[in-house]
Amino acid sequence: MSSIDKYIENKDFVNWALGDSSYDEQWQQYLVQHPEEKDDVEEAKAFIQKTQIKEPYFSVQREKEIWDQISSNIVPSKTVKEVKLPWVKYAAAMIALGLMIGFYYYNFVPSNHVEMAHQGFTKDVQLPDGSKVALNAGTSISYNKDEFTDERRIELNGEAFFDVKKGSLFQVQSAKGNVTVLGTSFNIFARKDSWVIECFSGKVLVEDRKGKTVTLTKGEGVKYAKGEFIILDTFGDTPSWQEGIFTYKNESLEQVFQEVQRQFNVRIIYQNKEIQHLRFTGTITNKSLSTTMKVISKTMGINFEIKKNQEVEVSM
Repeated sequence: MSSIDKYIENKDFVNWALGDSSYDEQWQQYLVQHPEEKDDVEEAKAFIQKTQIKEPYFSVQREKEIWDQISSNIVPSKTVKEVKLPWVKYAAAMIALGLMIGFYYYNFVPSNHVEMAHQGFTKDVQLPDGSKVALNAGTSISYNKDEFTDERRIELNGEAFFDVKKGSLFQVQSAKGNVTVLGTSFNIFARKDSWVIECFSGKVLVEDRKGKTVTLTKGEGVKYAKGEFIILDTFGDTPSWQEGIFTYKNESLEQVFQEVQRQFNVRIIYQNKEIQHLRFTGTITNKSLSTTMKVISKTMGINFEIKKNQEVEVSM
């Protein structure tokens, strides 16, 4: 399971992420008790707000507001004082509340569809227009299922390879910017502060949030860093991660271990914080956790121990 799935699938969290203050105390207390979850909580909130899902769960606070509104408009009958039927009032109110909730859902809750690849797994998805998406571990996409054939737009959080059928404009949105194509194949890595795009066929237009653009053709890639595009070379017909291969050049060990966590659904425990800042150059695979850790350990001169509770301790 992705580290943010448990939040996205929690209705109380979703309501809180969308601004329901009645849940403030609950989740603030949770963060006090679990400070290590702060990054995942912020990432989950950003994902929920980005996908623009407006109150997919009808919050207690909102229900109370509607109930109070209905109650204030109920005028008790004055013609027959002898016969008291309080249940009629409440039955009418419940019917009105049901109608209002139905109207609310029909008009204000968009049909956003979410696909996720949990940690330790990849996932292949076919979109309504016939385009295909391969999701790397710990990745999610969302799109409006009902309107997708008319407006091909997707929100991405993670890494995915897209094989797009020719047609109208196809756009992938992420935190750092948008990637727009007509029909092509390309890979996007969009996690936290990292944004890397590789073009494997056709042509790709990449645009950051400030409107700066760069066009890529087959064999070209781009990395976005400090507001600038850095051109990269891309090899092969598909990204290497689809074969379970991950190659790094002078990358921080923290970034490398984040991928290890996603591929093997484990948690890396640092006994020495400075390990995160070491730079790694080499290739690992997702075939064996033990082999992968041995490669990193030997290359970097660090120690590791694989625990039974899905944790891996690393030390100097």
